[in-house]
Amino acid sequence: MTVTLCIETSTAHCSLALAVDDRVLSEHERSLRRHNEQVLPMLDRLYKQAGATPRDTQLIGFGAGPGSFTGVRIAASIAQGVGLASDSLVVPMPGSEILLRSAMRAGQVSPGHWLTVVPSRADAFYLAMYEVDTDGVPHVQFEDRLYTQRPGWLDDVAQTNEGLQGLGPRPQWLEKGVRFNHGSDVELSALAMLDITRQMHERGLSRPPSEALPIYVEGDSPWQKVAP
Repeated sequence: MTVTLCIETSTAHCSLALAVDDRVLSEHERSLRRHNEQVLPMLDRLYKQAGATPRDTQLIGFGAGPGSFTGVRIAASIAQGVGLASDSLVVPMPGSEILLRSAMRAGQVSPGHWLTVVPSRADAFYLAMYEVDTDGVPHVQFEDRLYTQRPGWLDDVAQTNEGLQGLGPRPQWLEKGVRFNHGSDVELSALAMLDITRQMHERGLSRPPSEALPIYVEGDSPWQKVAP
């Protein structure tokens, strides 16, 4: 029996998926600030429905951020706890890729360049760039980084890709060169993580549970150093 658990709690939604061999179960709820109250009961229900226990788990994928400070750490903590109890391996996944793969699963992504946008605080947003090839495989071009204004590299990409599209909320300072479809908001889904979690494990990219840690990105701090 192969048991894979995926956890995504970095946004307003609490999303879990559990695959036992080819059988897939999931729970997905809007939690706002109640992730810590809801995620463990949701997890317990999934294992009971599957006729399994957390100790049966062999592989865990989790949303490692960037995203909600508390939500990312809830996912990392559960991955560590279940991983240590079951002696399973973990696969940390960036929130931008989960966003893109969730949109792909919903049929909202076509081949081309895609800008992913994840809100941070005030007018700060995490941006990343992916190219989706004709086989539907995403390749990261620019990794997640925190921005409060339009990055220079985005102008270069927009000039060579008239069809550049965005996923997530549009920052006010990002007015031109990226087309957002406001009629199709994307909810990050743990179901979109299952296949890539297993693929990364097969490629030797899974880690021991002690390394189930949040992803920290450049610029991700509200504090500024004081000049001497």
